Formats: sequence, structure tokens, C-alpha cells
Amino acid sequence: MNRVDNIAFHLLVPSLLFCLCFATRIQAQTTSPSPTPSATPAAQPANPFAPEPAPPLPAGMTGSDPNDPRAKLAPGMYDAGEAAMGIKHLMLLKKPDAFQLGSDDPDNPKVQKTLGLLGIGDSSKMPKPLQLVIAQLAFANSDLAFQGNHLFQGNFYGVNIYDISNPAKTTLLTSMVCPGGQGDVSVYKNLLFMSVEQPNGRLDCGTQGFPPGPPTPPGAERKPPAAQKDRFRGVRIFDIASTFPAPLLSVKTKSWPGARVKRRTRIRIQRCFALM
Repeated sequence: MNRVDNIAFHLLVPSLLFCLCFATRIQAQTTSPSPTPSATPAAQPANPFAPEPAPPLPAGMTGSDPNDPRAKLAPGMYDAGEAAMGIKHLMLLKKPDAFQLGSDDPDNPKVQKTLGLLGIGDSSKMPKPLQLVIAQLAFANSDLAFQGNHLFQGNFYGVNIYDISNPAKTTLLTSMVCPGGQGDVSVYKNLLFMSVEQPNGRLDCGTQGFPPGPPTPPGAERKPPAAQKDRFRGVRIFDIASTFPAPLLSVKTKSWPGARVKRRTRIRIQRCFALM
């Protein structure tokens, strides 16, 4: 009898283990019911490109004011809206005709002619509004310099000198056409310094520029214009002791002849003149 019970016990244990494993497997394969959707939508992930909140303003600052009259100024070339505080508008002087493109039409032949002088031989891939802007840039005003009762207005196309002894009746004394941009000006005693950086700059201040180079092949890097004996980039120096500036010296620079190079060159030349 004990032998039968022992055999029955050994059969019962494996049977229980088998049933337990089978039930566990069935439960694992049973699809769990979907959770009931919540009435509150899930939070969206933060946008990594969203602007960050502005930092607190320093003490005494109130930030922008939508009622500020400058926020509602009308645009315009010569009749733009004005708002001023602590300053008074006395008069408006337009640039001399020689310092203007003379057209707002991108199809005007003057636009393509000016682009060619700037070294842009093929402008067909440029939008026409952009062509007009670049052509007008060749006649843009740049820096101002002052000495006594004279104002020196630099321009990409040269320089204009005004008499400001009576600011309300400012008059043009002389204009000197000398293309080449940027036309930043500085004055030291009887010397006028003007930077030159565009490919139409010439040693003789001529307006004819140079023929544009061949078009850049697709995918190739655009190269600077070819060196020519009459081409000039650097700093022009004029004697302004008389009414009309007289050229004294042209200093070529290897780096960008902007305001920084102009100042360094000006300091070196000032020292040279001081020793003379």
C-alpha cells in the first residue's frame, strides 16, 4: 500500500508543475485590456527651438513700449516718418546726381552696366530686385568725418565736402568722383584718408572700371578679379588744404581695406608725415 501511495505522490507533483506552467503561459498570451483614455491630453514634448524667455531687465529699464512713436513711423526715401528727442531736423540734402544710380528699374541698362563694373559678369541667376540693390550699393553713402566747419561725406563712389558753418544752410563745396567703395573717410590735419575695396577701384579714380572676368563654372569657388596695374585696393590719401582734394598717395593693402586697415595705415602715414 505504501508503494502505491509513493507512486501516486510522484505522479501528482509533476502534474501540478505542468498545470502551473501551462496556466502561466496562457495568462501571458492573453491581451490586456486597453486603458481608458484620459480626459486630459498628454503633455507635448518641449520644442528645443522655442525661444527662451527674456532675462529680467536691469534696474531702471522698462522694456519696449508699443506706444513709442518710433514704432509707427512711415517708410520712405525722402519723406520717411520722423520721431526725435533732444535733436532737431534742420534740413535734408540729397546726394549729387553723380552719386546716384539714377533708376529704380531693375531692367534699366544702368543696372547691368554697374554690375559689370563691380565684376559681376553674369547676373542671370540673381533675382532682379537683388541686382538693383547691389547696383545701388555702388553709390551708397558710408562714413562721415568732421574738421572745423567742414563735413566729409564718404561714398562708395567718392566723397562730398560740405560747409556746415551754418548747419541750417549747409552747402555743398565740392564733389570728387572716385569709385571703389567702401569710401570710409578720416581726416587728419590737411590729409583725407579714404578706403577702397571694390574691384572697380582704379589708381586714377576713373569710372570705367575693368571688364568683368569669365563666369565662374558651376560648383567652382569664385576667384578674386585678376591683378592689373591700374587696379587699386587700399587707402587713398588726399591733400585737402585747397578747395578740391589733391591726390598725394595710394597705399595698397593685402588684407580687407576696411575701416580697421584704414586706421592702421593712417597711423603709419601720419608718423611718416610728422618726420618730414
